[in-house]
Amino acid sequence: MTSAFTERSHAVLYRKYRPKPYSMVIDKILDFLKEKRKTPFISAVDVACGSGQSTPVLGEYFDSVLGCDISEAQINEATKTNTAPNIKYCVADAEHIPVADNSVDLVTCSQAAHWLDIPAFCKEVDRTLKPFGCLAIYSRLRNGQKFLHENAQIAAKLTDVFMKFRYDTLKDYWEFPVKIHDDIYTQDLQIHFSDCQRHIVDEHSDLSLSELIGYLETVSAYQNYHKEHPEDDILKDLQDKYVQITFNFV
Repeated sequence: MTSAFTERSHAVLYRKYRPKPYSMVIDKILDFLKEKRKTPFISAVDVACGSGQSTPVLGEYFDSVLGCDISEAQINEATKTNTAPNIKYCVADAEHIPVADNSVDLVTCSQAAHWLDIPAFCKEVDRTLKPFGCLAIYSRLRNGQKFLHENAQIAAKLTDVFMKFRYDTLKDYWEFPVKIHDDIYTQDLQIHFSDCQRHIVDEHSDLSLSELIGYLETVSAYQNYHKEHPEDDILKDLQDKYVQITFNFV
């Protein structure tokens, strides 16, 4: 795991700007689980939970939810904002989930499986899940992301600037698991379970410009870039380009 995720300053940004999972994704997970197990659902574990983006959603459906992450800084941020009595957080890695054997209905991993030792993680999932329990792994695909705008030309220009920032400016700062992110989730996720389903959900996020810039500040490649070039305000440059495109478009 990149060291950026372990730093408090990054964890604060993560809590503030990282989005929650799409409701349609959670619905698909629960529908699949309902096919395997009868309700009520008792327990869930959210592995590599970060600062708690995906964990609280599970609290609406399970009596007990545990969010765990290897980063103490991320767990501290998650704990600060947790008000749900049925949700707990702890520092733990994905290969050593601190629950009893055969005790969990659902294990989830949101936007983090590309950082994990998948065979070791699956072995631990095998240990923790109840009979007919489920593992759900999901993430936002990087390729094909595009901006939506009522003016198609503006949308195309915004998308082009974003792609150049991601694939040109930050090209040399993506760590290997992120570089192959989409391949991992669409083709090469080495899950050994027999009854697997793969879904691609087409949804969009409504972000203000400040929220988008804040989100990009949480990205590991930007953190790596900023450490090498602290004098370069590339996010301010990107923000200025967006403003120029949106408000000065002819």
